[in-house]
Amino acid sequence: MTDTTPPGEQTPGSAPIAEVRDAGVVRGGTEVFSGLDLALLPGELLTIVGPSGAGKSTLLSLLSGLLAPTAGTVRRPEDEGGSTRVVFQDAHLLPWRTAAENVRLGLEYRANGGHGLGHARDADATVAALLADLGIAELADRLPVQLSGGQAQRVAIARAVAARPSLLLLDEPFSALDPLTRADTQAWLRRVHEHRGLTTVLVTHDLAEAARLGDRVAVLRPGREGLHILSSDGDDHAALEAELLARFADEIGDDEPVDDAVLTGAPKPARSRREFLTLAGAGALLALPVVAAGTVRGGSASAEPNAGGVNPDAGPARDPDAPRDTLRIGYLPITDAAPLLLAHDSGAFAERGIDTPTPTLFRGWAPLVEALQAGSVDIVHLLMPSAMQLRYEAGVPVSVLAWNHVNGSAVTVRPDVTDIAQLAGTTFAVPGWYSVHNVVFQQLLRDAGLTAVINQEPSVEAGTVQLVVLAPADMPAALGAGSVSGYIVAEPFCAVAEVQGVGRILRFTGDVWREHACCVTVVREDLVTGDPDLAQRAADAVVAAQRLILDDRAAAAERLSAGGYLPQSPEAIAKVLVEHGEEHYVEDGAIHHPEWEQSRIGFQPYAYPSYTEELVRQMRLTTIDADTAWLDRIDPAAVHTDLVAVDINERAIDAAGGLSQFGATATRTEQVQP
Repeated sequence: MTDTTPPGEQTPGSAPIAEVRDAGVVRGGTEVFSGLDLALLPGELLTIVGPSGAGKSTLLSLLSGLLAPTAGTVRRPEDEGGSTRVVFQDAHLLPWRTAAENVRLGLEYRANGGHGLGHARDADATVAALLADLGIAELADRLPVQLSGGQAQRVAIARAVAARPSLLLLDEPFSALDPLTRADTQAWLRRVHEHRGLTTVLVTHDLAEAARLGDRVAVLRPGREGLHILSSDGDDHAALEAELLARFADEIGDDEPVDDAVLTGAPKPARSRREFLTLAGAGALLALPVVAAGTVRGGSASAEPNAGGVNPDAGPARDPDAPRDTLRIGYLPITDAAPLLLAHDSGAFAERGIDTPTPTLFRGWAPLVEALQAGSVDIVHLLMPSAMQLRYEAGVPVSVLAWNHVNGSAVTVRPDVTDIAQLAGTTFAVPGWYSVHNVVFQQLLRDAGLTAVINQEPSVEAGTVQLVVLAPADMPAALGAGSVSGYIVAEPFCAVAEVQGVGRILRFTGDVWREHACCVTVVREDLVTGDPDLAQRAADAVVAAQRLILDDRAAAAERLSAGGYLPQSPEAIAKVLVEHGEEHYVEDGAIHHPEWEQSRIGFQPYAYPSYTEELVRQMRLTTIDADTAWLDRIDPAAVHTDLVAVDINERAIDAAGGLSQFGATATRTEQVQP
């Protein structure tokens, strides 16, 4: 199955569309790759896979003409009158144009190349026909803000296809999509490719994606000369996947067992879309983060105690000669992540025999979830509804060790908006469909007599508000640009809008649902079942870090900022963690229940069964752009003990001095008052 045909020696009639010969690239004095040969055949879909730093995007830059090789030669379609188009990770759609008008840009680009756009009506008809041909005609009149991530990428690909290029290059176009949307979009791309026969190169970090989509898969590995190219036997992508794993088997090591069927070449059954999403162990070979934490830390960033000395909640001293374990932390740049980050920074993990490499920062929830699935990270903070969806709908076995925090989010709106009712007829952003943010915001909408809609024009007359999903980091800019009327998200992105003067707090989420959990500490279930001692020590460290934050909020804010963990301004971070003046928020209506006496963000690790049960019920009332039948299949009363590692959670709290150390009690009644 391995492709050993030398470049330039393909069968008659299959002259390459593009060709790379003995190419090498040196950047900044560092060799990216050398001795690379590649011939792209007409109509094939080649996927390029490899770990971060292997040179995948560099190779794509050579093929696009954006970069010249340091050594060797590159022959491109343009050398013979053809053309190349590139689709990047971000769809880069013009926000003032509809989907059809954005696709029309492909024709306009072609006209700029001297081919002529023709009559406007002809161009519009061409676009309409193309959208219908690609199966996305229903998106034609939507603006980019009305598109989901998967829809936006389909429009971006359609725009490139409209120019009728000889070669289409795709640079990780699905990396920011949630796993199920990603699988649907992959299947759509495969159908489009087979239907139109366009020579395509797709760069990915995902072995399953590479095997599922590629006619051939080119594997790049740092420090190895050239490419390893594998070919599929017709539609047998499962066999291609098997060979991919076998090729990497020598790099997995003893800690990653390889299926005997892979090593022996025994046939494997074709995988379903869901099975491809959870390709066991494969993703662990490759780096998945969208944004890596590359900031040089100010002061200590190792797992050693900081200037505060030994953590008083560390428990019994651990034998320094005892074996040590490693857990890799993944996080979003939000204050929800503070316990995980400060357990690393303060030495709470290290004191319990756990090595934690520099935590990896992710820009959005989808890549963080994929990294946890694939084994690229081991412990993360995750939206509680997302943890439920992963376990009960996607079939990904995850376990909750503790609540990471309580409250810590807000409804943030344009400065001129003073009432929820003013949001009718506007577009509003949420960080994810399966989030407490979506749940709480829709509670507020229903209380105001408004209705949430998805993928349709909002109407003042009908009292509808259109919801879209945005990455938290994109929200302040979208609000400032007027793309959305507001957003609901974790701090400090609400404080960022206040500091920048682009938004105001309309309502704190903790003032709607008292001391609700937002993010929880999540691991794969095999850690809890396979190494319960390590899971316990990890939970102990996170709970101890929460107690440290409560002891000195100002010091915690300083470490998150000066330590380089959170990129927002120190002013915004301190506004969330340290500033507790609530009088003006009461006057402005952001706080309706001052008698609840809550912090903007609180830290309390106990996972209340009553909250889990009520959350399931509230999610059933929430409009979500997905199939939610699974919510009706689960028993709200049974979810908690199945999802939460209850014994580990309770022992960790006992080790920190008990619930009283966090101002909590063993039971509570959920208070939801929009």
